[in-house]
Amino acid sequence: MVLALSLAVTIAAAAYIARAGGAPRLQVPIVLAAGLALGFLLFAITRVAFRTSSVAEAERDAAQAALAQHAERLKILHGIDGAIVGGEPPEEIAGAAIVPLRELLDVSRAVVNLFDFATGEVEWLAAAGRKRVHIGGGVRYSLRLMGDIEGLRGGVPQKVDTRALPAGPEVDALLASGVEEYMVVPMMSGGELIGALSFGGGTGSEFPPEQMRIAQEVATQLAIVIMQARLHDRVKRHAEELERRVEERTEQLRAVNSELEAFSYSVSHDLRAPLRGIDDAIGQLAADHPGVSDPQWNKHVERIRSSARRMGELTEDLLQLAAAGRGELRREEVDLSRLVREVVEDLRDLEPERSVVLEVEDPLLAQADRRLVRIALENLLGNAWKFTSKTSQARITFGVEARDGSRAYFVRDNGAGFDMAYADKLFHPFQRLHGQAEFTGSGIGLATVHRIVARHEGRILAESAVDRGATFFFTLGPGEAP
Repeated sequence: MVLALSLAVTIAAAAYIARAGGAPRLQVPIVLAAGLALGFLLFAITRVAFRTSSVAEAERDAAQAALAQHAERLKILHGIDGAIVGGEPPEEIAGAAIVPLRELLDVSRAVVNLFDFATGEVEWLAAAGRKRVHIGGGVRYSLRLMGDIEGLRGGVPQKVDTRALPAGPEVDALLASGVEEYMVVPMMSGGELIGALSFGGGTGSEFPPEQMRIAQEVATQLAIVIMQARLHDRVKRHAEELERRVEERTEQLRAVNSELEAFSYSVSHDLRAPLRGIDDAIGQLAADHPGVSDPQWNKHVERIRSSARRMGELTEDLLQLAAAGRGELRREEVDLSRLVREVVEDLRDLEPERSVVLEVEDPLLAQADRRLVRIALENLLGNAWKFTSKTSQARITFGVEARDGSRAYFVRDNGAGFDMAYADKLFHPFQRLHGQAEFTGSGIGLATVHRIVARHEGRILAESAVDRGATFFFTLGPGEAP
């Protein structure tokens, strides 16, 4: 069009010069030649400009296509990442990714495969063709369709020619679906081959570098998904097994404790009558022979009576220990300050000659089982009373303070105290830190307190030093914040 316009302008100029006349004979041919030259020059320039524009447009289209492909790839990877964070099952994650992945790779079929080396088989996790989508297991076939397994273990993708595979129904199915060549990209996790992403189509299928990069990126993410799910299942199974074992051990321990409690209660209860009989018989024997002046006689009588009483006290302590672990725990509001005063008043009645200063913080209310907490206070205050018996200015204090974020009650005395090196023995039955001749006792009281506190889901601990008294702290579990 540019050339035609130039020729028209040139001819018009030549005709005008010819009509004007008087011009040299050579002017018209010169004008025609110049016009033709200008026309061809403009034509060449226009053609080059058109070609440049076409190339630029093609490059722009290619760049836009590459950007769209990259955006789709990022969308797929982002979707997988989000599903991983959301804890979705592997089959759902693979199922959500396989269709857009097949379209992005522009192949007739794409499959996420899991390897079962024990059976020598492959199982689909998700698969997408042009017409159908399969999500979940159920489709299994031989590992030989995956190419060189050792190569895959080394991280090398395998290109498989379907027609070169040994004949069989699996190969026939691939050929029938139009898959004559396909690529197998390994899915690796921690150096372990766990599966592969396979994709392909008809004869002469090409697998360009960009397509391979996309497949490898997705295969890497899917491997993470699968391994994470397997680890989660493994941890879950392990936790369930541990829980089952704990339940079994707990039940066994509960049965053993129940038997021990029943045994201790039965033995203690059955011992009461014969012990009372022994004490009564010795008392009657002494009353029947009041004139016996033999010192040995009186010594043996007193020794028998003392042993019987000691055995009776031990029996009562065992019954109390058994009772601390039996029955339903009934929480209610308990005035601990009042209970402390009642217990100490009972101790004063037993030993009215003693002078002990009692300091009680008021009011100290707690959510606890009234019966059990009284038993605990009887033992703690009884110990404080006993171990201050050789202190000239005995003092017992009951109060509360915050310890480790909990409301901790305490019983403190300024008595004999004990060496903290042996503190681990305190709360075990029959473990005593003082000799019987120094301070009497059965060694069961603190074990009873420990059991009562444990039933309240609390904790108990002691602080002491020899000849500097002792402090016992205890908590009573939930609802006892400071």
